[in-house]
Amino acid sequence: MLIEIHMIQNHSPANLNRDDLGAPKTCLFGGVTRARLSSQTQKRSIRNPGNPDDIHNREPGLFAEAMKSFIGRRTKLFPWLVERELEKSGIPAAEHGRIVLKARQIALSKEKDEKKTAIAQKADPRPKTPQLIHLGPGHARYFVTKLEGLRDNAKEQYDYFLNPVVGFQEIVRGIVTESDLPEKEQEKIVKSSWTIAKCRMSRLLQASAGEESEPEPQTEDDQPGTEHARLIAERLTEFNVGDPARFRDLTKPANKEEKLQLNEDAPEKPKKMDEFMEAFKSVTHRNAVDIALFGRMTTSDAFDDVAAAMQVAHAISTHAVFNEVDYFTAVDDLGKAGGGAGHVDEAMFNSACFYKYFCLDWGQLVHNLAGPGPDKDGDEAAHSEWMSKIKPHAQKLAACTLGHFLRAAAFTSPTGKQNSFASHCEPCGILVEIKEAKIPTNYANAFADPVERIGKPDDDAADEKSIEGRSVACLADHVQAVRRAYDIDSTLLWYSPKLWRFPLKYWERSADGRKKTTAKFVTEYRYDVLGGNQGEKEGLVEAVIESLKVGLKWADVKDLGKDAPEEF
Repeated sequence: MLIEIHMIQNHSPANLNRDDLGAPKTCLFGGVTRARLSSQTQKRSIRNPGNPDDIHNREPGLFAEAMKSFIGRRTKLFPWLVERELEKSGIPAAEHGRIVLKARQIALSKEKDEKKTAIAQKADPRPKTPQLIHLGPGHARYFVTKLEGLRDNAKEQYDYFLNPVVGFQEIVRGIVTESDLPEKEQEKIVKSSWTIAKCRMSRLLQASAGEESEPEPQTEDDQPGTEHARLIAERLTEFNVGDPARFRDLTKPANKEEKLQLNEDAPEKPKKMDEFMEAFKSVTHRNAVDIALFGRMTTSDAFDDVAAAMQVAHAISTHAVFNEVDYFTAVDDLGKAGGGAGHVDEAMFNSACFYKYFCLDWGQLVHNLAGPGPDKDGDEAAHSEWMSKIKPHAQKLAACTLGHFLRAAAFTSPTGKQNSFASHCEPCGILVEIKEAKIPTNYANAFADPVERIGKPDDDAADEKSIEGRSVACLADHVQAVRRAYDIDSTLLWYSPKLWRFPLKYWERSADGRKKTTAKFVTEYRYDVLGGNQGEKEGLVEAVIESLKVGLKWADVKDLGKDAPEEF
């Protein structure tokens, strides 16, 4: 089942989502320039979890507040969170450093790390991963608890997992496998990488005559880190082709002096190591609704990738748009008269009526929250529990998520330069389409011919008075035409704060396309209240949840996001 949300939202002058030059983002569509809001800026503004350390974004957004017990965090600070949880655990303190180091290496970024300046280190010296990781609630705690259990029950695999040599070599292996080198040459690089990192980095980074050698990267807890691994993998890949003699010299076995300098060797990989790593994936509790909605992808075996249940289109203006320039000055309050402006600058902006499109795969959302059901033949008791408890709870949480997402999408706008423009404008219309068939339908082509404020009377849609009304009318005409032509069976629910002005009507047309005398409603389900609030008149949100036909009402699920997460 798909739940598709189509929104028409007109904004006053704004710069909600800007490019690298500071200009509002645009695109070409239908042969003309349109204003554009990226998919990412819409998702971020809706899921915004807040950050107490960010003076511009301390408070969570509407969606995160409503779903606060089930909101994840996207961060590089997983090692720091693990470090704090280790202090509460029964794992010996002597092993904490190795665990934190492993946590730092757990999500490798194949891109070059930004250079860590002294100022940056001083500003935030907490241990980090090279890559952002989307974590569910309590993920670091679950990680440490699982590790503590595996320490007792799988000691050989536990020691191998924490071995710094093994971890470092796995990072190098992950990089060199992207190269075109033969597998034998790749293995040479992997096996020699620890020796190079500990004993031969100066030789690896040695520059040609007359050039300055690159400085060695900083260590992580006195051990080589991900930047060492990246340099070794990249340089040896280059030397293998361009300087074979140097490649052979760097990858040769360690000599006696180097062996004395190396404190540890990589042990043989124990049996059942794959099962050990799978156990870590089980701690990725499936109760973070934002991960379930928007997915997660990492380069680590310790984290499950999650397929996104929600697709979000780049929002585009329904009409042609040209960016404008705001010339402004600032006055020096203590300056002398006639001294001119204390500051002069320019800012770009535009004003646009956007078409927004969100597509939710209901089955995928429930699956992401519940996890795959156990095989009935393999474990009948577990399958029975999943069917009677886990899946129904996941459906309730999914319904709660959908309702609050719909409200947040209506009330939330991207935050770009809002202090300067305050373009907090409500949607003039929201169309929700629910269909059993997985046939997603983006109605952007309703606006391939750019909307104009005054339409063409001989061949026009229902409202000729405004950009908003014309956009709604063009959407209605297009929706009706597509549904009729492609025989799409779906339930349509329309909301507008001014139903009398934006009724979502289409014209019946003759064979040559000319409109007939009567305009008809696209759907009989029309609401002038968004709904979703306690005590408020029921509206679109309540109707959408009931239209899912999964036996749920909004009143039964709306507060689920504030409850303590169930262990499921």
